[in-house]
Amino acid sequence: MKKRNPNKLTMPTGLKVLLSLTSAFIVFSLFAPLIFPVDLGAVDLKNRLAMPSIFGLSDSGHFLGTDYLGRDFGIRLLYATRTSFLLCLIGLAGSSIVGVVLGILSGMCGGIVDDFVTFLISIRQSVPSILIGIIVATIFGSNYSTIILVTILIQWTKPCKQTRTAIRQMKNEAFIECSRAIGSSPFRIVREHMLRNIASPLIVTITLSTGSIILYESTLSYLGIGIQPPDTSLGVMVSAGRQQLIGQWWQAIIPISVIVLIVLAVSLYGDHLLKKIDPKLRER
Repeated sequence: MKKRNPNKLTMPTGLKVLLSLTSAFIVFSLFAPLIFPVDLGAVDLKNRLAMPSIFGLSDSGHFLGTDYLGRDFGIRLLYATRTSFLLCLIGLAGSSIVGVVLGILSGMCGGIVDDFVTFLISIRQSVPSILIGIIVATIFGSNYSTIILVTILIQWTKPCKQTRTAIRQMKNEAFIECSRAIGSSPFRIVREHMLRNIASPLIVTITLSTGSIILYESTLSYLGIGIQPPDTSLGVMVSAGRQQLIGQWWQAIIPISVIVLIVLAVSLYGDHLLKKIDPKLRER
């Protein structure tokens, strides 16, 4: 019988359930255009604010009812989750690439390059994220590209600082000097030695950034400087639902709950990964 390693960190059952539910809902939302091919701009004023058919509350035929324009709330929720998640993934990928590349250049080159990258980090951290979103949306308009651009602008500093610090610590290590001695190019040293050593903590940092990006996109859309109707996102649905808090409170509470669910699942999973790669944190 295989013995269990007492030092191995296992994922709590509650976290497994939370991740399973969140992942299933997100995957389902990704296929929403294939399962429910609807026109997001179509309205049906005769059926506006219909009660949900769930639990037999009505015979409207709409599982979660309809919004103030008669559009199926459940289907729009799936489309909103899909939009927010895809924008998060694209923005996260872009910011990670920019941050890692700048971190590598800063750590390897040093000197004026390092000073310039550090200066850019200081500028970014001195300007509030919402202000950056407002400025970019004013210049380029409110659309998908703007959300991705803003996400990159506000999130690149985290992977950049982590990459820069790790490379500055490693570039004078003995195994790096040995690699240089046998004629390895700087590109090969970074690719085969440095990136492999910082990959795990970098993945944790990127994972933990997912929740903040979801919240940021939702905030911009809620303020009206993100995704614009008839397109939808979780922030757009919260903004529309707050007008119905008295009679149909679930139109605001459900998208808020989805945001909280995604952010909570990602944050707890990122914390689990962090403890997994750093055993010292398990005792805290």
